[in-house]
Amino acid sequence: MADKDVDQARYGFSDLVDLPAFERMLEHFYRATGIANGLVSEEGELLIQSGWESACTLFHRMSPESASNCRESNLELIARTRTGVFCGSHCSNGLFDYATPVVIEGQRVATLFLGQLLHESPDMAFFKEQAHRFGFDETAYLASIAHIPVVEKVRVDALMACLVDMAEMLAKSGLARLRQRDMERDLSRQRKRQIQLEDILDSSPVAIGWSNASGKIEYINRCFSSLFGYTLDDLPDLASWYRQAYPDAHYREAVIKPWFSEISRLRSSGLTPPTLEASVTCKDGSTRRVMIHVRWVGDKRLVNFSDITAHWQSEKRNLAHDAMLGMVANGAPLSEILAAIVRQVQSEDEDSLCSVLLLDDEGRHLRRCVAPDLPDWYTRAIDGVEIGPTVGSCGAAAYSGERVIVDDITTHEFWRDHAELARQAGLRACWSEPIISSRGQVLGTFGIYHREPGEPSAEDIERIGFAANLAGIAIENRRTYEELESRAYYDYLTGLANRRFFFMQAENELARVERYGGELSVIMLDLDHFKRINDSYGHKVGDTVLKKLAELCLKVLREVDMVGRIGGEEFAILLPQTDKARALEVAERLRQSITDARMPTVKGVTIQFTASFGVSTLAGRAVALDTLLNEADQALYIAKRGGRNRVEAAVTPAASGSAGKRA
Repeated sequence: MADKDVDQARYGFSDLVDLPAFERMLEHFYRATGIANGLVSEEGELLIQSGWESACTLFHRMSPESASNCRESNLELIARTRTGVFCGSHCSNGLFDYATPVVIEGQRVATLFLGQLLHESPDMAFFKEQAHRFGFDETAYLASIAHIPVVEKVRVDALMACLVDMAEMLAKSGLARLRQRDMERDLSRQRKRQIQLEDILDSSPVAIGWSNASGKIEYINRCFSSLFGYTLDDLPDLASWYRQAYPDAHYREAVIKPWFSEISRLRSSGLTPPTLEASVTCKDGSTRRVMIHVRWVGDKRLVNFSDITAHWQSEKRNLAHDAMLGMVANGAPLSEILAAIVRQVQSEDEDSLCSVLLLDDEGRHLRRCVAPDLPDWYTRAIDGVEIGPTVGSCGAAAYSGERVIVDDITTHEFWRDHAELARQAGLRACWSEPIISSRGQVLGTFGIYHREPGEPSAEDIERIGFAANLAGIAIENRRTYEELESRAYYDYLTGLANRRFFFMQAENELARVERYGGELSVIMLDLDHFKRINDSYGHKVGDTVLKKLAELCLKVLREVDMVGRIGGEEFAILLPQTDKARALEVAERLRQSITDARMPTVKGVTIQFTASFGVSTLAGRAVALDTLLNEADQALYIAKRGGRNRVEAAVTPAASGSAGKRA
């Protein structure tokens, strides 16, 4: 190059430094320090932004007055950085921002910002008053202020100096490389003028092509064909390229056509045409995400394509991860969360068909859960399959707890018993990843099918691991929620409704009867001589008796009936739409079922036990639940006093006598 001024005019910061790598560095800096940061080009383009505080994005920018304070602070910073020094600004909204130029050989190439921080613990009285003045939600606003990092100014100075030194060092290194490259290119041109431009471009790692002013494509390099699969014979002109690369006519009309028109308009002005980020459909039907840069060289339209597919998919994956966590936090159904994960994976590989299978409670069988694009008859056929070391891809993965790759279903021994089923569904390959909980328990499998034989690439392995991990988080969260819900409403020993839940449901049922009419009966039952069982055989056997009683209740009662454990050996039964005669009949049937039951113990002794019952019926009265339960309790006492193993109906409170101690 002729001189450094040409260098600076020709190269910006993004030309000199690997922006994605620098962006990762600033993101790590934000995570390590909690300090938000950003990088702006000399043209005013925001190149990088990491971790802007919610106090500014959700509050200060939302109120006209506080937003004006933000603009004034930004303008002050920009004006002061023109002097080429490190400077700070105390925004009227109460936060500090800092900026400094990145200078290479006397020329500014970018401006680095740190900010939205405090130098000492926040004056909550000030911010509380500010919340009232600007109309913010006080609680949410003060919570956002509490998250703002508090950093001493001297430390901010040191951190800023460190970042700027690093940015300038990287930019200088990049400039040196570019100069060396250009020098070597010039020497090469001088020494080997016979080498054609096409030969040079063919060695480029960037996809490049050019067309003439009339739209005829004259050249594409090897990287272009390698990236997209097209040859020059496939692309006689730009119209052919646009039809194949962007098959969606609406997208071509709404995005590609305006962009192309803008490129043509700017040709004579000497301004840099806008860069386009787009998804390009390759010859094989796959999709690559690229950044498209256009330059005019004489009458040639030179275009290069930077492949950002990996970064783009990573961003989509991160968004999917955040969206899934949001669904989990909002209590979305597990099937919806897993379906969202499946859609994300299938969007990254359009030839894939995904499924999520969950292990049953016994941990022996796989049950279908989510498989939106697999044939329904196929998922029904594999529903309930028992896992094993050679039971397909998913059955083997669930059994071993390790990933199973089957590249060809028709020949693999794991699919010997299900190959015909897969053939009818048009499936030729299946890769399965076990879904494992944080405690190492296999919860199910995430399977990826393909219609052609094949092994997964490194990207495929990463994708299936990502999906299984997300699915594991969702499943484990749902099970934790269900476990907590069960603890809140159900008795830990018997699995019946606990006292609190039973009374809540009973009150609801009573209110329903009072509003709409109908019958309602309550049964109170108590095991006879339960203390004697505990004393004779131990509490473990006593617990087994209680569980056996719960089992007998559920077997005799209807689904609409509700039984709850009220106390140690005391149970209550709610019988909706049941009159006195029917309630007595139910109680008698249950009493007989308990009497007939035999329960062997581990010591070979068979235990027989009985229970006493008290029945109370609403019978059109307007009484409180406590009254109804007390009446049943009094009837239970009469059954106890009358010899036990009996059913008694409630009598009026005046004739019921006083309750005594039960045994």
